[in-house]
Amino acid sequence: MKFLFVTLLSVLFAVATWAQDDPLGIIKAMEKKMYPNAKTEMLLVHITSQGEREEYKLVSYTKTNNQKIIVRFTAPARMVGSDLIMLDRNVWAFDPASGREVKIPTNLSFGGTGFSYGDVLRLNFSDNYVPVLQASDAKTWTLELTAKERDAPYYRIVLVIDRGFNPQKGTCYTRAGDLVKTMDYTEPKDQGAGTKPATITVKSPLDEKEVSSLTIVKETRKDYPDNVFNKRNLSARLEEKL
Repeated sequence: MKFLFVTLLSVLFAVATWAQDDPLGIIKAMEKKMYPNAKTEMLLVHITSQGEREEYKLVSYTKTNNQKIIVRFTAPARMVGSDLIMLDRNVWAFDPASGREVKIPTNLSFGGTGFSYGDVLRLNFSDNYVPVLQASDAKTWTLELTAKERDAPYYRIVLVIDRGFNPQKGTCYTRAGDLVKTMDYTEPKDQGAGTKPATITVKSPLDEKEVSSLTIVKETRKDYPDNVFNKRNLSARLEEKL
């Protein structure tokens, strides 16, 4: 009887350990914490290699762990109205001049900054990448994420996540194995559901002086209806009336 009890405990412990180290489960737990249904005000700052500073102010409306997201620009003036929406891994931008929506590759650099359009839209990892557990210790997991589709912003990402399901560092690579950029997650703050990183800082190996950062300024939890998340709403702006 004692032997059976000890065996049962061993099995339960093994199952619990496996579940805890399940790579997809880790990614989804991180996304649930990082990307709630919310209205989020953000500041994107780009420091050029010449030391010039560029700022973009954005407001995002998100649902379903970022699988549905609208991003609207409030500054600079030249960007106001050139809003973005991501649906089913596809990114669309509204062109105020023509009044039409234009499809944009997620891996395209946003305005010459270190961020891609996929980064600005805070691309959903679990929907776009296949995760594999690379290493784990008492404090962190290290996951290797491989893109499901060729048009993903990066072919491979090595992502370090702490045991509180907060991302710490992402290292992004091309299909050929070349380093594209590093992403550091810092400035932990309580955004209403526990402490999580508020800032992502991006650096490229091509120019160490060039730095881009995206910071959450304010986040308000809110559930938006599905009819908000369609291309026609880029001009209708239904979410602002709710």
